[in-house]
Amino acid sequence: MDIRKNLRCNRGVVAVALAGAAFLAGGTVAQPAAAAELPWGQANFYSGADLTGTVYPIPAASSDAECINLPEPMKSIANLKYAYVDVFSGEDCTHGYARITGLHAGTLAVPAMSYKVLVAYPPVHY
Repeated sequence: MDIRKNLRCNRGVVAVALAGAAFLAGGTVAQPAAAAELPWGQANFYSGADLTGTVYPIPAASSDAECINLPEPMKSIANLKYAYVDVFSGEDCTHGYARITGLHAGTLAVPAMSYKVLVAYPPVHY
């Protein structure tokens, strides 16, 4: 009798384990419907969070550290082209906020109002 009882108990454990595995497999395959496609080879600001809204392309730098004011507050950035973009929360490159290096993208905690594209990484002065 004990053998039959153990088999019934083991079948229940196996069924729960299989159901859990199926649930986890389905969860890892699913992706959010609003996932933005990364703009490989480009650098852009976006007016919305998570790379949504109006796209404002970041042109190549003609001279090092030229300040460019944005037409509206930008809430996210994708820098998959240029090496360095300095982001400012104020107009005319005031209130330095972040340096976004190449191969980075995401939502900014503070909207960007201006930026500079650096041709080369500035030297470190000790």
